Amino acid sequence: MSKKEIYLVEDSSDCRQLVRGIFTKFLADYHVRFFQGAQELYQYMVLQSAEQFKGRRPALIIIDLQLPNINGLELLKLIRQTPSNTETAWKTIPVVILSGSANQQDINRCYQAGANSFFIKPVEFEEWQAMLNTMCRYWIDYNRLAMTEIPNEIPAQ
Repeated sequence: MSKKEIYLVEDSSDCRQLVRGIFTKFLADYHVRFFQGAQELYQYMVLQSAEQFKGRRPALIIIDLQLPNINGLELLKLIRQTPSNTETAWKTIPVVILSGSANQQDINRCYQAGANSFFIKPVEFEEWQAMLNTMCRYWIDYNRLAMTEIPNEIPAQ
């Protein structure tokens, strides 16, 4: 079985290093592709739209809310507006927002823009590990996504 792909958009090299260490040591069933900013992820998404793309498709996208240039909320909107292709339904891929702040307006805006979850960044290593484990288990292992194309008729059971 191939590893499930996770995209993490985070501008802090310290945070990326912490997350890389957690996945390497404790969550080896998953593969994380790191992006330093919104523009980098969006360019990769455009690359994925090509028919000849052979890379892994994302099962989960995690975005830091406070990104430079294009912030996490704007990136979320771009992801949700990106047309699906034969391999990737951008509207249905779970997107989790991470923030250092519990500002309720930010939380509301993210959900209105299509976020599936909003998490406050933990302080302690063990909390990071538990949070990432919970995210992966729920959104990748247990959650089931809608079909990209709904058939006209639902077959009888």
